[in-house]
Amino acid sequence: MSATTFVDRPRALQQAHARWQFWHTPAGRPRWNRPALLGIAALAALLYAWNITASDYAGYYAAAVRSMSESWKAFLFTSFDPGSTVTLDKVGGFLWPQALSARIFGYSNWALTLPQCVEGVVSVLVIHRTVRRWRGPAAGLLAAGVLTLTPVAASMFGHALLEAPLTMCLVLAADQCARAMLSGRLRPLLLAAVWVGLAFQAAMMQAWIIVPALAVAYFVVSPAALRKRLGHLLTAGAVLCAVSLSWVLLMTVVPQNSRPYVDGSRNNSALSMVFGYNGFDRLSGGWSMDAANSVQTGAAKGQGGAARGGGAQGGVQAGAQGGAKPSGQSPTGGDGSQLAVGAPISGWLKLFRAPLAQQIGWLFPLALCALVLGFATRRKQRRTDPVRGGYLLWGGWLLTAATVMSAINVPHATYMSALAPGLAALSAAGVVTLWRAYRKGTVSGAGGLRTWALPVTVAVQAAWAVHLVSVHAGWVPWLIPLIVVAALAALGLLAYGAVRSRREKDGPSPADSPSAARGRNRLRRTGTAGLIAGCLTMAAAPATWSLSVLDPRYTGSAHSASAGPQDVTIGTPAHLTDAQRKILDYVERRKGTAEYTFSAALLSAEPYIRLGGAAVLPLGGFAAGTEPVTLEEYQRLVASGKLRFALVGNRSTAGTSETARISRWVRSACEKVDPAAYGGRTGAGAGQANGAGAPAGTGQPQAGGGQPHTGTRQPQAGGGAGQSLHRCAPEDVRS
Repeated sequence: MSATTFVDRPRALQQAHARWQFWHTPAGRPRWNRPALLGIAALAALLYAWNITASDYAGYYAAAVRSMSESWKAFLFTSFDPGSTVTLDKVGGFLWPQALSARIFGYSNWALTLPQCVEGVVSVLVIHRTVRRWRGPAAGLLAAGVLTLTPVAASMFGHALLEAPLTMCLVLAADQCARAMLSGRLRPLLLAAVWVGLAFQAAMMQAWIIVPALAVAYFVVSPAALRKRLGHLLTAGAVLCAVSLSWVLLMTVVPQNSRPYVDGSRNNSALSMVFGYNGFDRLSGGWSMDAANSVQTGAAKGQGGAARGGGAQGGVQAGAQGGAKPSGQSPTGGDGSQLAVGAPISGWLKLFRAPLAQQIGWLFPLALCALVLGFATRRKQRRTDPVRGGYLLWGGWLLTAATVMSAINVPHATYMSALAPGLAALSAAGVVTLWRAYRKGTVSGAGGLRTWALPVTVAVQAAWAVHLVSVHAGWVPWLIPLIVVAALAALGLLAYGAVRSRREKDGPSPADSPSAARGRNRLRRTGTAGLIAGCLTMAAAPATWSLSVLDPRYTGSAHSASAGPQDVTIGTPAHLTDAQRKILDYVERRKGTAEYTFSAALLSAEPYIRLGGAAVLPLGGFAAGTEPVTLEEYQRLVASGKLRFALVGNRSTAGTSETARISRWVRSACEKVDPAAYGGRTGAGAGQANGAGAPAGTGQPQAGGGQPHTGTRQPQAGGGAGQSLHRCAPEDVRS
């Protein structure tokens, strides 16, 4: 053994020990960098996990998570039911972490929410790393802080929403693209493509929003030769497509009789579901909340209501009547601030109006100023300038996402999370760039337009914040005065520094005299105080909205991420109703060796799968035209003894759909179970007792067993105009 081994061992031990002391700032960075980052990460974890045990369920997706946590086949194909009869109406990769968490920790609301909390903290840490490499340690911390205190993100990462893994994957993709942009190497670019492909598994074509920004930034800034850059982009594009379409390919190559039916398609095609129903139909305007039968509203229009076998009726039941709203909220939403349940938000300017602007748009002026000033200051730099490349990357992300979101009908505010990382990075870079321009102008005494860019931006930001806060002026009455006072203080201090520096330059004292040094120190302190006041001006409102998620009244829901005051919230019952529990208990005691507990329309099956863990056979799909089970297949299940009970609607069923045919056959051929046998009621009111969901306005407890939201509207999956239980026997098929 060489002598150098004994010399190197202490150094290796010191390095290993330093790695474990993660709170220590690495060499070459300010000492405050790592502790500040850990503080921001802790704040993010606090915001996201504070209400984790009281977070509600998104019934449709939560039922699929339960199925996926109990069956590996359902996990692979992202099936709605444990028997893998039908998939979700979208690629369900965003549910894989939730299903694994439920399998490890048991099925509960916090187990489903935990992965999103982790994904949020990872997103904050990664955006810090990416922006720090681009614009320095201060910018990295600012970007992490802005993302943490973006209202829609603060709510989103605390609920079981698909945009959480989407955001994390896209931030990781941007991080790897930034590495590739600086080095010109293929490996990080391929990793970026893989992350975008994984994001596609969470949100399909929405993940491709950032692809133009990544491609342009790499092509323009990479130091590699032109032919090599093109080759790298083509290779990365191939990897991106392969990873993105892997689940679609799986559903295509597996025989149809060996996999579940693809919801969201009329021909059992995953390709049609991804690029038609969830893709170009939305961009072309052919998609709306009604067409997609939104989970957020609990609508079952795609199942035809009672005509589709007693499924949940379209629309949302009335919320608690007369429920008090948090102060400052408009009871009518006449100011445009109400995000009406089931009503998509349209218009090219919707990002600048309530309710979306309050969730994402607080720092729009700052981000725009950052883009303009960033390109203006770097226009004469070489092609491979990494700073300009960062503006291409993050600016391209923000502008592309904003354009797409402006063009489509947005069903709820959660979609705005697509803008959050780009907005956070540009806002952080903007503060740093504006401050450096101000310092340069005041220290040199040259003044100029760039010196005044920071005060002007603070003034515009203050006016914009006051405008957005005024929509809910009564919610936090002290917020507008705080913004105004902070803005006046910032403008006074910054203007004093700009004017005073000019005078001192023209003064009689030499630049190296003690009096001149004291003047520069005084200007530095004045400018720093002005910067702090300016940051308070810009951060006060979004921070107030974001911190409101600590109050369960303002935390949003698993249906839509939304922080701060809101006129309509949506909750999902956390328990089966007494009527549903009686039906399930009755069938479980009598189904014998049957494979399925009973059959029901998809949204009627949801609470039994999610809350009861029942192997319900879903009929129809979430989307119109989805027919996973034909009448002939249904009769074969009955004849073989795999299915013995059916829950169907009491109304007469018209139409030629397979679900309508099944409903008619069940009512005509199978024996109707007397409701008294399982504790139901006969005659008037039996519809509500016989498996219907919670009555409108009852204040059904929310997930976690907490108190109901006031003014809450709840999807009534599992309910409807009345359902009846039928017992089917093999001889019913032969007759």
